[in-house]
Amino acid sequence: MTQHSYMMIENHEQLKVVSDPFRSHILTMLVEQSYTGQQLAKTLEVPRSKVHYALHELEKNKFIKVVHKEEKKGVVQKFYKAVAKSYFPSEQLMPHAAEVGDYFRGTVLNVLQRARLRALAAPDEAFKLKSSDPTKRPAIAMQVETRLREEQFIEWIAKYRKLVDEFYEMDGEDGKPYYLTTIGFQLDEPFFEEFGDQKKRDSDEQS
Repeated sequence: MTQHSYMMIENHEQLKVVSDPFRSHILTMLVEQSYTGQQLAKTLEVPRSKVHYALHELEKNKFIKVVHKEEKKGVVQKFYKAVAKSYFPSEQLMPHAAEVGDYFRGTVLNVLQRARLRALAAPDEAFKLKSSDPTKRPAIAMQVETRLREEQFIEWIAKYRKLVDEFYEMDGEDGKPYYLTTIGFQLDEPFFEEFGDQKKRDSDEQS
């Protein structure tokens, strides 16, 4: 199966399905790799019936597909995979602002959870500081807060996406796997305390 770069969420029923936190979590896992219902139930430590219902709803609404089957002890196990790497609500769903917002909030939380798992599983080598100069380290951890207009943020994100595309296109078989995750959104109020002219940030570049 060829996994598409993205899929548009076209109708309200699809939006309701992925706005559910549990189904959204499963979909995020299936973006990364294929699982059987039994594997998901064991990993998530939940009843198989709950997982199978979630898989049924996701498959019915065309978010996932069976990519292959294996027979073990006379039982056929289905491996499911997400049909796309990203999912975006279509313009016609914008009137359902609350559910669209719930979907994106859930997506952010799922991304953070997957990043946490990767950080815990990464080799010790990934976090060894080989230089006192942060610009020469093969790792980065950074948080930044700043005030700007919404249209400015949208414009900056468009530029950032081009850098991410460049990063993705650098993929080569002779290289090591590197992971990058990105989230960004409006806050109600700043979390970082500002001292004088010091910018609001927390990063691995501080000494």
